[in-house]
Amino acid sequence: MTSHIPTVARKEFDDAGRSKLLWTLIGLLVGLVAIGYTAIWYTVDDVTAAEVLNFLGLPLQVIIPVAALIAGYMAVVGERRSGSIKLLLGLPPNRTDVVFGKLLGRTAVVGVAVGLAFLASLVLGAVFFGSVPFADWLGFAAVSVLFGTTFVGLAVGVSAAVSSRGKSMAVVVGCYMVFVALWELLTAGPYYLLYDEGPPIEAETWYLVLEQFNPIFAYTNLASSVVEGTIYPFQFQYGLQSPEAYQMTPAERFPGDAPFYLQDWFGVVVMLAWLAVPVAIGYYRFKRTDL
Repeated sequence: MTSHIPTVARKEFDDAGRSKLLWTLIGLLVGLVAIGYTAIWYTVDDVTAAEVLNFLGLPLQVIIPVAALIAGYMAVVGERRSGSIKLLLGLPPNRTDVVFGKLLGRTAVVGVAVGLAFLASLVLGAVFFGSVPFADWLGFAAVSVLFGTTFVGLAVGVSAAVSSRGKSMAVVVGCYMVFVALWELLTAGPYYLLYDEGPPIEAETWYLVLEQFNPIFAYTNLASSVVEGTIYPFQFQYGLQSPEAYQMTPAERFPGDAPFYLQDWFGVVVMLAWLAVPVAIGYYRFKRTDL
């Protein structure tokens, strides 16, 4: 049987590329990179391009998830809402082609956004600082593309699993708020109830595992391992941990040699899980939905 995933992906890339809000976010991301590099060049002495590269960590982890969720949350449910899904499925593409074609096409849009941001950093690094740490730059770019793909997968999976725009928006916004605003309350809060204190630096292993499974934490830990300096996660903090703990990775907080699932590279597994599981659930539900 011929796969029509590439055909659907091209259509999705064109459709998502017409979103003014999405391109506004992409423009904002590139603009922040340009402004940040220029400001650092003007105000900071004796700084290298390698040291400036980690500046990208904050705008990337703030804007990429939002752009990815916007790109993906209406991917499938939007077709169902308009009724065009019946027309689409009446053509050669089947439901498998629709889900994975939309995932591929929307991922390509976010990949373009990440690519433009890193291209701007490459050019500005060479212009302002005279050199570019290409190995670090390439590794950081690859990790950032995976980060964006993770949130596209989450959004497309939700979009395939639910039946209305409102439900899709509620779930993806809820997930984002959990990752950014509620993660500490949902992890450190129970720790406090169990042990009558907030998580210390050398916290229980189960808590460190939960910390690692936040995709934003996984991204910043992994990105920090490929660039010079540390990239801190964008997260609401409620003072349930010590200031030192906020600045350490799960591997650094583990007493002794950290197990593989707490090491920085395991962030790749975490992000792939947040990509694959929602898509698998959404695909399963979409395959069995009576349209």
